[in-house]
Amino acid sequence: MKKSFLLSVCVAGLLMACSNTKETASGLKFSVVKSGGADVAENGQIMIISFLFKDGKDSVWSDSRTNPFPTMIKKDSAMATDQVMEVVQLLGKGDSVTFQIPAKDLFAKTFRSPIPPNVDSTANFTFQIGVIDVVTEERAREMQNEFMAKQNEEALKLQNEQLAKDTLAIELFLKEKAIVAQKTTSGLRYIITKPGTGANAQQGEMVKVNYVGKLLDGTFFDSSIESVAKANNGFNEQRRPYEPLQLTLGMQQVIPGWEEALGLMNKGSKMTVYIPSTLAYGSRRRSEVIAENSILVFEMELVDIIKAN
Repeated sequence: MKKSFLLSVCVAGLLMACSNTKETASGLKFSVVKSGGADVAENGQIMIISFLFKDGKDSVWSDSRTNPFPTMIKKDSAMATDQVMEVVQLLGKGDSVTFQIPAKDLFAKTFRSPIPPNVDSTANFTFQIGVIDVVTEERAREMQNEFMAKQNEEALKLQNEQLAKDTLAIELFLKEKAIVAQKTTSGLRYIITKPGTGANAQQGEMVKVNYVGKLLDGTFFDSSIESVAKANNGFNEQRRPYEPLQLTLGMQQVIPGWEEALGLMNKGSKMTVYIPSTLAYGSRRRSEVIAENSILVFEMELVDIIKAN
């Protein structure tokens, strides 16, 4: 009786294990970790999925959880041209599966590229895929718009917070140095150190500008003037001949702070301008000297204005 019971338990366990293993048309076996109980997604529907795949050394190559926006795949059985998509096409809402694909097959049929030198061609890549939701194309577009709106809102909030920090830093610096500067609504601070002549530069006009660029603490990073570059150990032989920078206003060829500053200048004028990072390179690192969220200070001379035709 005891042996019969144990045998029935083993058989039941084997049947359960078998029921959790399925196979695609091409013969790839995959294990169902969890069944959502929903029908397989229909052609034309959008599958919102999470995925993770790693190589034979357990190194993660991609993890959708690190992406800010969910991964969306349109269900189209005719487009299941590789083994990964074959599996995805068989899933419904709430399903999660895992499977392995040999490296040689994965790179040949899915990535369609040679196997990288550091990848063992005999190893298997492991995939974990789950279907979070299945929605219509219209709902998918709505989700994309909602996501973009949220991202823009968060970016604007961070930008305003950074501008407040930069504004305070600039104001404290100017106060400490007893410098009186004018301020624009964008947060730009400037001092006209030499008046010019004629009208200010306008959008669409070409201008020629000499400049010296520094950080707020005085660290030099660039100049269009050779003698200044040499004096600050910033000379670059490949840049010769050093000459005024030429650009067209309004073409976004320079940072926003420069665009605004040049619009405040006329021919022959000189200006010192303090540019918040939000009007410069923002959270991007520009160089070894210009780190993320760097306030920039420029001494600028508008050498010439070439009127638009």
